[in-house]
Amino acid sequence: MLKFRKFLCACFGNVALLFAVVSCEMVPHLLRASHWRDFQRTVGTTNPAFRADSFILLLLSELIFLLPPLIAGLFAMAWWALRRGKPSSRRWAIAASVAMLVLCVPLLVAIAYAIRYPGRFVHVAGFLIPESILVASMMAIGIGGLAAFARKNGQPQRSLATVKPPRIAGDGTNILFDGLSLVIGFAGFLAGLNWWERWGRVQHLLAGHFGFPLSLFIVAFLMTTGMHEAGHAAAGLALGMKLRAFFVGPFQWTMREGKWSFHFAPAKLIVPDGATGLVPTNPHQNRWENICMIAAGPIASLLTGLVAFNLALTAKGKPYEPAWALFAVIATIALVDFLVNVIPLNPAGLYSDGARIYQLLKGGRWADLHKVTSLAASTSVTALRPRDYDIEAIRRAEQSFTVGRQAILLRLLATSYYLDCEKFREAGKALEEAEAVYAASQIDVPPELCMAFVFRIAFLRKDPVCARPWWEQMEAKKSVKPGVNYWLAKSALLWSEGRLDEARDAWDQGDALAQALPAVGDCDFDRHRSQMLHQVIEADVMAPAG
Repeated sequence: MLKFRKFLCACFGNVALLFAVVSCEMVPHLLRASHWRDFQRTVGTTNPAFRADSFILLLLSELIFLLPPLIAGLFAMAWWALRRGKPSSRRWAIAASVAMLVLCVPLLVAIAYAIRYPGRFVHVAGFLIPESILVASMMAIGIGGLAAFARKNGQPQRSLATVKPPRIAGDGTNILFDGLSLVIGFAGFLAGLNWWERWGRVQHLLAGHFGFPLSLFIVAFLMTTGMHEAGHAAAGLALGMKLRAFFVGPFQWTMREGKWSFHFAPAKLIVPDGATGLVPTNPHQNRWENICMIAAGPIASLLTGLVAFNLALTAKGKPYEPAWALFAVIATIALVDFLVNVIPLNPAGLYSDGARIYQLLKGGRWADLHKVTSLAASTSVTALRPRDYDIEAIRRAEQSFTVGRQAILLRLLATSYYLDCEKFREAGKALEEAEAVYAASQIDVPPELCMAFVFRIAFLRKDPVCARPWWEQMEAKKSVKPGVNYWLAKSALLWSEGRLDEARDAWDQGDALAQALPAVGDCDFDRHRSQMLHQVIEADVMAPAG
């Protein structure tokens, strides 16, 4: 339930941001003097046929322009209260969930109109599919929010904010750059939309006073994000890299155990983002090739923006004229995305393309870190194994990263390297260093790292006292699917506790899964670990009693 509430919190924040953007487009229109001169002419004495009830309806229609900031404020308060764990968070969340359902009503009316009168309303008919997906997602979020927050559980509210890792000195980012990116992104986006709306009115291409519809933003964001990530992917594949993950908004493909899996994340539909996981196949890959792969994303955004800009400007009288607004929004988003992405940023613990390029150009410890982590990721899709790691690069990077998740990961990678080489004494020392870094960092780690600690502590030291808390920490997360790592960790823990029959049973399940894995590096390492564990279990079983 906690994970689902975090998901809803993210949805509320995304909706607040989206309506804040809409507010910045609609409220200035309401305040324009020309708008009120038109209003006065409509209700003035020169129009004696204008009745009082018509005046009231017209005045109410003007208040529609004030709805976006009110909606943005409601969802922003729900997001903030949930993240901070405020006592009022439940009430705000329920109000936001109800508002989400209410917002579905006009969209449902538009969909019904498009179905009933196809071709009359070109815009709604043209975006019927995304409108339908959007409505279904909003209804699911609203109903889910009511179900999640309707009942009081009597427990104090917990903060849902994710702890951001501390900024690392020398990574090329700072808080000023983070703030500058927000200003450039927000101001550039609003300025672009305002310019396109005024240009569209001059060209008689916009109907009504409501500018660009919500579905248009979603389609444009998805297309722009897809082009940006496709730029990364195309460049990486051309340079001999392999693709292991591709995220475009809610559409997420991941390579797991040699097979592609798909996941749909509805929260990413409203304000989508993307990611591309590319890994080298050559352990000695030139860093300039990695820089080219990273730079291909912003370059793809720039080219997308320029092409869409030209298509929007020349759409008048062309067959694609009905899609001019889509091209206009794509051009705005893509060009702003290019500007923001080239700035070195770390606003949420993830580096921007500009930050990664800066770190690779700087070289030194950052180049070592990127090389080590990318090579480790490549074991999932290539024949490279932990024994192929550059242990010298790992050791150099360890000297600079002494706290935080990167420091823990580096030492666990060193442990894997020594384990795969069957250098158990060196593996034990690297494991002790990883435990010391974790104690000094006091950060939360994902279940996968918990299982890594369990197996290594139990297998290398046969220390159930230290291994058991890691196992309990992993189980408390309640999001682990029993796979090879799970069963091998459990088998090693049971063996360290002297529960040999149970250890054998767990090993049987883990080894059966390991043998079915594809012939890639990390799966070969899993089979190697399984055999090493089997040897020590059988040695204890065969050992004479007493």
